[in-house]
Amino acid sequence: MPEIAQSFDIDQPPETVWRFFQDVPRVVTCMPGLEYGGLKADAPDSEIHRGKVRIKLGPVSAAFEGEAAVLESDDGARSARIEGKGIDKRGGSRASASVVYKIAENGGGSRVQLDADIKLSGALAQMGRTGIVQDVAAQITEQFAASLRATLAADGDAQTAATADAELAGAEAPAAAAPPLAVPSEIRGDALLLKILWRRFKKLFDWRSA
Repeated sequence: MPEIAQSFDIDQPPETVWRFFQDVPRVVTCMPGLEYGGLKADAPDSEIHRGKVRIKLGPVSAAFEGEAAVLESDDGARSARIEGKGIDKRGGSRASASVVYKIAENGGGSRVQLDADIKLSGALAQMGRTGIVQDVAAQITEQFAASLRATLAADGDAQTAATADAELAGAEAPAAAAPPLAVPSEIRGDALLLKILWRRFKKLFDWRSA
């Protein structure tokens, strides 16, 4: 079961980042390979979100359909735990994840810490044993962080412009939402797989040359 730990910095106050993280559909727009499917219809009393994740690792591709729910959320600590699961109906692979995120103050901005336990079965389980999951997680985090930074910065610019317009018109500024930065529609690990194979080949070559 791969255990993943990633972190990144955002040049925004922790309260702003935390507030954004509570808007699940907007968070999904920043995540590569993830498609939001709305709230689960037969669970009206709980916020179970449905979605699809598309991923390609070398010769293996999958489209996981599943659901996720926020099981724990602490406004004071700005931390939450998310549980999710999905199945690739075509290939039969299954995945489940438990993700904990925490948003802490970091100078004048924020640091987002992500810790995840992931379980894989089927064809993708073989990829998980190679260590490529760690590399893919780093790639996803980097793309997510870049999109999040751009979206929050655009939100701030839009709000500033709306405030200025409202002051000129003598009215209260409306809430403004910025369009997200475009992210890949599929998580691709092809290049990462080549890097792993190259590292292994290089280690083997170095060992034989010693």
